[in-house]
Amino acid sequence: MPQRSIPAKEVDWSSVSHAFGPAIEIPALLRSIRSDSQEVRQRAYSDLIDLLVHQGSRFEASAAVASHLIDIVADPAAPDRFAACQVLAAIAVGDESSWLSDRSDPSDMRAEVQRRVPMSREELEAEHRDWIAAAPNEEERSARARGAEWGDVEGARDEQRWTIEAYDAVRAGVPVYVAALEASEAAVRLYAAYLLAWFPEDEGLVGPALAGLIRREPEPVVAATACVAAGLSCPNGSEVLVDALSARRGSVNRAERWSAVLGLSRILRHPDRSLVSELYACLFGAIEPVPYWPFFEGDMASMAALTIADLTPEVAGDRIDVLAERAATADPTADAFTLLTALLDAAFPSGPIPDGVRFADLTPTQQRALSTLLSSNVLQAAPRLLTRYNLPDSEQQLRAWCGG
Repeated sequence: MPQRSIPAKEVDWSSVSHAFGPAIEIPALLRSIRSDSQEVRQRAYSDLIDLLVHQGSRFEASAAVASHLIDIVADPAAPDRFAACQVLAAIAVGDESSWLSDRSDPSDMRAEVQRRVPMSREELEAEHRDWIAAAPNEEERSARARGAEWGDVEGARDEQRWTIEAYDAVRAGVPVYVAALEASEAAVRLYAAYLLAWFPEDEGLVGPALAGLIRREPEPVVAATACVAAGLSCPNGSEVLVDALSARRGSVNRAERWSAVLGLSRILRHPDRSLVSELYACLFGAIEPVPYWPFFEGDMASMAALTIADLTPEVAGDRIDVLAERAATADPTADAFTLLTALLDAAFPSGPIPDGVRFADLTPTQQRALSTLLSSNVLQAAPRLLTRYNLPDSEQQLRAWCGG
């Protein structure tokens, strides 16, 4: 467990910065979140997020604020403990979509920050040039080069450091968040569970706590949140946790049931065909935001898409089979684009194929996926998506490349 961050009262706020400069207004905001006025508290929390997690980035002040918010969560008499959990989660991971898409490993992040601390600007720039040159194809090389024109290697190094320092400052409160799962207010239980989603290094403490909440929680949206949090924070999933998730998989509440599927799909190394099928049912069926479900502002389909993307290559065959069944009866006006994207993602999980690859060089699963596309009506939805994987960019060219 990392060391707890410096108590807020000991911070020289004029010496640390947030998104817009010295953090001199932070003390007033920290006093405001204990105000008797709900309006004042809400405005203060909103301002804290704007200053400390601006467009997903973290800053020097972000870590310094964490301990004060942890104290709010730890105090049963404090107002709006759930809001403190929300801000802490934002400080920990910034933009959850980016965090999950990049599959951030905190231990790797710490090691990388330590490696780059002593490097000069010249060394950082040379390393960045090597990274551009190592791109797998010319399109990716051009994209990396364009990004470098606007980048600052030293600023990027500072942002890396602030990011992991903020994460570790929030992680110091994991025992507090576990205790908050026992709160009488459903909103506190919900956002404490959501906050615990981001700390896989503390699986030994978090896993049993979430399993207990999943088993006993009466509120479906709280249980659903805990199910997804378990999948994210407990990659090794104990038998007790798997049993708790499996029980919720039988719920009549669709959001709760799909959340259990999302959790199980991340924990089980080789989810079976029925679980894969339910994952895609969530991807295609979760067309409306789920109220109060905190991940992606209730967008369960986006979480399903990221969960599917993290499935192991061994599951690719089942994915293609499930999608082929859907493609055979797809509604061209409703499902075709999502199906096309899903099939290509299933077949090419590592991204674009290298230049010069032939159809015969592809794996049997990849060949089967392209054959499925060509025998269905989904390719017409967006054939230009093929270029994302360095494939021929029209149905006619793809058919010829595949040998007719």
